[in-house]
Amino acid sequence: MPNTTIKDPKGSALKLFDMAWPDVVEMIKKTDVVVVPTGSVEHHGPHLPCGFDSYAGYHVCMEACKKANVPMAPLQPFGYSPFHMRPGTLTLSSKTYIAVMYDIGRSLIFHGFNKLVFVTGHTSNLPSIDFVIRSLRYDTGAMAFSYAGDSETFAPHCMDLIEGKDQLPGWHSGEIETSGAMLFIPELVRKERMEKQLPFTPAWLPEGSKKISGSGHEMKFKEYPVRFPFENQEYTKTGVAGNPMLASAEKGKKIYDRMTDLLAEFLVGLKKTEWKATNREFPERW
Repeated sequence: MPNTTIKDPKGSALKLFDMAWPDVVEMIKKTDVVVVPTGSVEHHGPHLPCGFDSYAGYHVCMEACKKANVPMAPLQPFGYSPFHMRPGTLTLSSKTYIAVMYDIGRSLIFHGFNKLVFVTGHTSNLPSIDFVIRSLRYDTGAMAFSYAGDSETFAPHCMDLIEGKDQLPGWHSGEIETSGAMLFIPELVRKERMEKQLPFTPAWLPEGSKKISGSGHEMKFKEYPVRFPFENQEYTKTGVAGNPMLASAEKGKKIYDRMTDLLAEFLVGLKKTEWKATNREFPERW
């Protein structure tokens, strides 16, 4: 699915990768909103593919773009994941990631798009994307958004669909992500390897510390929030932080339909917003 050359009868007309340039010109006449999907290539435990965040980011964007009739840029499958360096993980440095996403944004603005929505299926891309969207606004006057199309951020909005409310349902390879995988990439789910695993607290932390989330930064000291740049293997045995045993494709459809409905509603609202970029020049040409 993240392979942008895959034919999609309902989505091809919205994919810049599949359009000829006159088609892009006509699309910009209809809407100046464009979605930029991004994900990551990183381990997702023993039962999900390393490309899950990219599959998920692509799915969320494509389905929302169909509902809102908004064009979508090609998926950027590589993200910022240096703390996930188990075999299979491919990461960009934050400097490289920011530069790539910024150049993609400047290209789209050059062609006439005024409103850009960078949607990530990998939560840890968000700080870098935040830098990109602020830079784009200051440098071009365009409207640029960072949008989390990931299960960690969306989990509070679908708790009525969740069974393991106390088992980090939105975290790495847990109930929500595995349900999503069963929905849009069922052939890549290794069900025989699924195992419930919750984060453990590293022994070297001060007494009174707890690692209670799947985040690469979050911990608590006597219930007070503290942030530390953890490596994933320091608090999970295999990279799983949740209970994939509770997942199902049916649950995945309900959750991801709700997720894409929300993004589509946001995009439709943007289409009605009046906003113009003030500088469309591309900063460098080789």
